[in-house]
Order: sequence, then structure tokens, then C-alpha cells
Amino acid sequence: MTELTAVDRFWRTMARSVDRRVLRLVANQRALRVLFEMSARMGSALPRGATVIRDRTDSLTITPQGVAKNAPILFYIHGGGFTIGSPRTHAALAGHLAATAGMRVYLPRYRLAPEHPFPAARQDVIARHAALCETAPPVAICGDSAGGCLALHLAQHIRDTGLPAPRALGLIAPIADLSDDPATRFASAVDEMLIPPEWATRILDAYLPGIDPADPAVSPLLGDLTGLPPTLIQAGAEEALASDAARLAEAMDDATVDLWPGLPHVWHLHAGRGTAANRALAQMAAFLSEKAG
Repeated sequence: MTELTAVDRFWRTMARSVDRRVLRLVANQRALRVLFEMSARMGSALPRGATVIRDRTDSLTITPQGVAKNAPILFYIHGGGFTIGSPRTHAALAGHLAATAGMRVYLPRYRLAPEHPFPAARQDVIARHAALCETAPPVAICGDSAGGCLALHLAQHIRDTGLPAPRALGLIAPIADLSDDPATRFASAVDEMLIPPEWATRILDAYLPGIDPADPAVSPLLGDLTGLPPTLIQAGAEEALASDAARLAEAMDDATVDLWPGLPHVWHLHAGRGTAANRALAQMAAFLSEKAG
């Protein structure tokens, strides 16, 4: 990886000095959703000329300029700790990934905790994928953070039910094991730039009230990860979730870990405005094109 640009360093500083503080101090997840929507619009940009269509479920389909309307579909699941985020917050990220891969991308809307704890998000993602399979089965499945966790659940479900299998998975700093103490885990990651222990604890309390986090239906790393498609996993080298990436690679048949030093959790969100984000997405797109093309 080349040296970070001044713009990349700016976004890294924002993650450390502003975003991390907001996640620590704002306990209301509804308020965080509004702030995240605002910051995502300011910190990213859709590919020029992309067409965005919203369906009745508030899910988005993005067709980049120059990509055919019947091009293969990438199924992208947004992150946000199961409590914040939406297809809109991740539209630029997914749009740039799809544009470089020469695909269309579908971002499913799913219900968020605490209003809708586990298994609502998992159920919604599986249902959206099943509906899409009736017309255009996705050739690849991707997701970041909590969305990476849901992508793994979906891939396991597809394998076990015989639905049309994707040819590749792309995961960005996926949450794969929720069974450990989140406060201890994130506090011990001294170079974690974005996620404070306080928010990690709130996420677990909101998403899994009274539910065993060691259940493989919750933590995909504790279930069967064999028989899944070739997978590329990207993460920040210093972030707390880098350990999940390494453990996933050991448990899966064909997985590659790509660690990026000096970058915060899901820096890809600055697609269209950050060089490191664009470069990482280009590498992910090349992998998806090779495996799914």
C-alpha cells in the first residue's frame, strides 16, 4: 500500500477525534442514525452518472454509468453495528465497488436494533436475497462490519438450503464472533481508531437482549464455515476486528486477508472522496470480477 494522502490522513483524524467521541458520548442509537446519515453524505460521493432506484422495501439498486441494466448483481449488506446505517449511508461505497467490478449492486434494507433485535436483521437479509434470486441471483455477496456478519450468515444459509450460490464473498472488517466481552476486546486494542468500548457494549446489549452470543446463528465464526465461496477479507491492520479476519481465514476453505495499516474501521465509507477508500475498493472489485466474471 502506498503512503496515505493528505485527504486520507484527514479522514483518519476525523475518525479518531470526532467519530469515536460521538460513538462514545451519544447513547441514543436513533440520534446516531441521523448523525451517520449526515456524515456519510459529506464524506463520500456516488460514482458520476450512477442510477439509483429505491424499491418498496427502501432497498437500493445502483447501476453505475456504462454498466448494462442486465449486468450481474452484487448483493451488498451495510454495516453499522446492527443499530445504525442504511442503504443510503453505504450507497457511495457500494456504487464505487460495483462500478469498478462492472456490476450492478443491490443494498437491502434491514431492521435495526434496539427496536428490532436479533434475528430481525438476519431474517430480512435472507428474505431480500430470496426475492432477488427469483429474477437475478447475485453473483457475489459483500458486507462490512455488522453487514459482514450478515453476509456470512447469508452465505451459510445459501449453502445449507441449495439456493443459487454466489461465486465470491467480499468482507470488510466483518464482525464474526460476538461471544467475547466487547468492552475488554475494544479497550485492549490500543490502536483502534474508531470504535470505543462503550459503543461496542451498547451494540451487544441492543442486538442480543437475553440471547446467547455464542450461538452460531449469532456468531458465524462459531459455526460451519466450510463450503463457502472464495473470500477476500479487508480490514485495518490495527483495528480490534482484525483478529476476526485472521480467524475467519483459518476456518474457511478459501479466504485471503488483506490488512491495511494506518486506517480506521471501514475507511471504505469515504469512497469517492478518499484515495485509500478508492484503492481498497478497486482491489476488492478486481477480486470479485476475477471470481464471479
